[in-house]
Order: sequence, then C-alpha cells, then structure tokens
Amino acid sequence: MIEINKEKLGAIYSKDSTTFRVFAPERKKIDLFLTDDYRKVRKKKIHMKKLDSGIFEATVNGDYDNYFYSYLVENKWEVTDPYCKACSINSIMSAVVDLKSTDPVGFRQSKRAINKEEDAIIYELDVKDFTAFKSSKVKYRGKYLGLAEKDTNNNGIKTSLSHLKELGVTHVQILPIYDFITTDERTSKFFNDDNYNRGYDPELYFVPEGSYSSNPEDPKNRIIEIKEMIKAIHDSGMNVIMDVVFNHTFKLKDSNFEILAPKYYHRVDENGNFTNGSGVGNEFSSDSEMGRKLIVECIKFWAKEYMIDGFRFDLMALIDIDTIEIIIKELKKINPNIIIYGEPWMAFESPLPKEKQVLPFNQQGKNFAIFNGEFRDAIKGDNDGYRKGYIQGNYKLKQKVESGIAGSIEYDKDRMGFCKDANETINYFNCHDNLILNDKLLISLDDEREIKDITKLAMGIIMFSFGKPFLYEGNEFMNTKNKVSNSYNSPLSINAIDWNLKEKNYDLFVYTKELIATRKKLSVFKMTDAYKIKENLKFLSFLDDSMIGYTIKSDLKVYLIIINASRDDKALNLLQLKIHLGYNEINIKQIFSKSGVEERNLYDADILIDKLSVNVYEIGVGNGL
Repeated sequence: MIEINKEKLGAIYSKDSTTFRVFAPERKKIDLFLTDDYRKVRKKKIHMKKLDSGIFEATVNGDYDNYFYSYLVENKWEVTDPYCKACSINSIMSAVVDLKSTDPVGFRQSKRAINKEEDAIIYELDVKDFTAFKSSKVKYRGKYLGLAEKDTNNNGIKTSLSHLKELGVTHVQILPIYDFITTDERTSKFFNDDNYNRGYDPELYFVPEGSYSSNPEDPKNRIIEIKEMIKAIHDSGMNVIMDVVFNHTFKLKDSNFEILAPKYYHRVDENGNFTNGSGVGNEFSSDSEMGRKLIVECIKFWAKEYMIDGFRFDLMALIDIDTIEIIIKELKKINPNIIIYGEPWMAFESPLPKEKQVLPFNQQGKNFAIFNGEFRDAIKGDNDGYRKGYIQGNYKLKQKVESGIAGSIEYDKDRMGFCKDANETINYFNCHDNLILNDKLLISLDDEREIKDITKLAMGIIMFSFGKPFLYEGNEFMNTKNKVSNSYNSPLSINAIDWNLKEKNYDLFVYTKELIATRKKLSVFKMTDAYKIKENLKFLSFLDDSMIGYTIKSDLKVYLIIINASRDDKALNLLQLKIHLGYNEINIKQIFSKSGVEERNLYDADILIDKLSVNVYEIGVGNGL
C-alpha cells in the first residue's frame, strides 16, 4: 500500500537532473512547462506520467538551476507548484533553485542565540513597517536587508535592529514573510500607498515574499536576503519567530490547490460547499492527509532551511490539534528550544469538531501557547471600542488581571485560568490586529495627559506576570496608527514606524528597556510550573481594588510587586505587609519604580506608592538583605 503522505513533492533538484512531482489524484493529464525566462511565450512542454499514488511525475536531465516552471492541467489551467521553493516576480511561475547556493557567507555556521522558552520576551514587527520611513535611517528601507543593517540611528537614537538589541527582547516575531499575492512585488511600486498588505493572503507557502527583496526579479535574491536578515537577528542575540497562515488561502477556485485537487485542500460541508471558518471565504483542510502533510513539511522546511526559531499560527483554532501535536514533535527534534503559539479563535463556525479545535483549555499540557484575550481585555478593555480596562480605572476587573498575573493557571476559586502551566499563555495588550494601545487609550481615557503613565502601567503588568510577555512594534515609544484598527491593507502612512517618536518619548523607551532588564534579573518569572507558582505567589488581600499587590518567594529572597492604578498616591501599611509575610522584621529595598530602575532602602512605617505606577521591592527577612 502506498503511503502517500511520505511521497516527495515539488521540484527535486540536483545538478544532473530535476524531478517534478505534483499531487492531483482526480486529474487525467498534466504537462510541465519549463523555461529559462518566465516572460517567454514559448516554453518547453513535457508530458508528466501519472502514478498509482495520484502523483504526476516528470524528470529532466541537466542542470536546471534558476529555470522557471508551471503545470498545465488538462490543457485548461496553468498553475504554480504548491511545493515550490522559489518563484518568479509576482508568483507568475515557480522556479527551480539550488538552495545550497543561496546561503550567505557564514549562515550555516552562525550560532543562533539560545533563548529558552521560559525566558522569552517577544516583539512583533512587520518587515516593511519597521524601516519604511526615512527616520529609520537604513539604506534598504522596508526590505529584508533594512532589518539586517547594524548600527543605525536617527539623531543619535538607535533604530531598527540596533533598537531591538538595545531594548533587550529575546524573540522577534515577524509578520508573514512567505510569498503572498495582493502586493505588487515590483520595486517601482514598493512605496505606492495602494500597494500594501501585511501578508495574510497566502500564495506560495515555501517561498519568501518578493516585495521585501532588493531584486524580486531574481528568484534567489529573496532567499539570500531573508537569510541575511535572519543571520543578523541571530548575531544580535535574538531568535526569529515566523507568522504563518495555514487556516485559509487567498485564492479559492482559481488557486493552485483547487485546480490540482478540487475540493481536497479546502473544507466543504455535507452539500459540497466551501466552509468559511476563517471569515475570508474558505478554510484549509489541515485534517486531510495531504493538507496536513503540506503544513508539517512547510514548517519543518522553514525551521531547517531558514533556521527559524518559532512559529505563530494565525487563527490557530482552524488547525486541528492532531496536526499541531505532530508539528511540535517534529520541530522539537530540529530545535528543542523552538516556540509554538497562536490565536485560539476563528472568525465563524467550522465543521472541524470542537474537540479538535485549538481553543482555550484544549491546549493544556501540549507544549504550545495561545494568546490570552481575557487578560488583554482585563488590562485595557475591548479591542476597538470605548470600554475601559483596569488601567483606565475599571477596578472591577482586578481579579481578572490577577488571574493573568498568575499565568492564567487554576490559581484559586476566584482566579481560574485556562492554562495547565504558565508557559501556555502569551501575555499582551495589543498586537498587529485592532487598535494599537496608544490609540485605544486616546479614545477611552478622560484625560489624555495620563497616556504615558498608563502605558507604563500596561507595560509593567505584562512584564511582571507569569507567562510570555509580548510587545507590538512601537508600543515602547507610543507609536500610533491614527486610530485605524484593522490596518492590514492601509498605507504606510498608517502602519509604518515613525522613529522620531522614539526621540520624543525616549523616557518611555528607557522605562520599557529597564522593565525588560528587571524581569530578566528577577529569575522568578522563569517559573512556569503551576504548583510552584501557587506555592510561591501570594496576593495581598488588604489592598483596595485600585491596587494589586503580590509577593513571590525565590530561594532566600522575597519580591514584592505593587501596581497602583489609582489617580492618587497610596500608602502601603508596613504592619499589614509583615502580617502577610508572617515575619516580625523585614528590610525593604525598592529596585524598580515609576521612573524606572531605582535602588533605595526604605525605613518608613508606611511605603508611599506613586499614582499610576508599578513598583518592585526586594524584601529581606530578619537581620538585613
């Protein structure tokens, strides 16, 4: 019996010959088009033999490196190869490439940073957004190479890759960098206002996006330059996480999937109609044998060929849990420190059984994380509306915030989360979707003058919570999207990072950098085991609802964290703190305050807590620290 999911597909290259293999079980005739220039009208046509497995195959002798190819299906449709590793500009034809010739000098030998999962501090960015504006001061604005440039600055203030290194994040999550279809890849069109898309319109999953390369006409150029970018991030001590969109395809009836294998790669209902759990007209059938094969092989390919360190899954609920578990098992063989997480939701109903959907609670104990929407909304309110969260003064949400701080584990009867362990939660207040935090605060606050202090409050909450903290590009210096929420295809004037804002709000950047450094210093946040968290984390019960306080024991040290979301300064009663800790004598040293890192010893009977502040104290018991 043929095990179809073990068959090799795509263009299998060697210098002596190339074999082309494509899965099309219901098709009777497929021919291979082959040419040295995709623009030529006349192309070499080669008959492909259909095997019992439903795979069509043809082998050509000779070195076909940098040749273009496509499949002519039953003399009606010409399509690209879903398994191709390279393509022409704008995905017109697939391309054969010798991948060994695409490694930049030192790429395979470079040592990727070993940032373990429990140490992860994730920063989400878009290649084009991050350096497109002139204020980035990079040579290759909006390109892979722009993000690879080192020692860039704007008026002496670091930008781009140098900024990320200075900030201290451990993982850079990059919005889609596989080939997507609605952006014109021609360099002349790159900065046109109507030529922007974030990449949630997938076309060729194994191929890097061409618009981010300096020469999209050359099939190898995008491969070489994306590797240059990844190497530069690795060399700077950070890891790379790739955003992947396997829940749907942009094209449907005219897609290469649908023309090659009708109604196989997309889910259909009992009447044969395409289902729409993604909200964009279709959903990819991850639970079909060959659909699962494509996803698993694609993820493994990026992890091996491009040395990707983690994957973020868009609308992960539509990827069946069995496929996710296979992916995790295979990826851990490649890199034991690899990180997997995604969105535990979908747009509309799906025929995928509920127990197979990646929803909160379904992820428990399976070695991947999901975005914590409940914690997000408790912190700052709804995504795009006027509803307030805890940081804007809705103190009824205190226990929900505390639940998030505890890693959304089942902490106690009042703080019941969805996680078995804290490594299963991504803690954030916004990502690329919806209003950026600055814009959310602009529409929901009564007093705009509080924005910077409240931004600091939000930063402090996620940084001093158990789980993986996650920031979106520009959060650390109050970047804005001009109140546009769903900006996936908005122009660069809305989406691009204005590096002048870093200079304007440099104090917020420094504060965020020191928050990150303090989190790293307090090794207690490496703790992910639910039992250990419950044993060592204790909330202060005697504070009013505008304040959250908790202690964390670590070996011989105790850390006290106080969050004051009130518009008033508050006093922390030292006697009540001693009763909470169970000691007659304590010594207190403040190591982080509203102004950032600040070490000072405190001797007062009461401790003054500044309004709208996050404070960290190191407590010694008995005869000193």
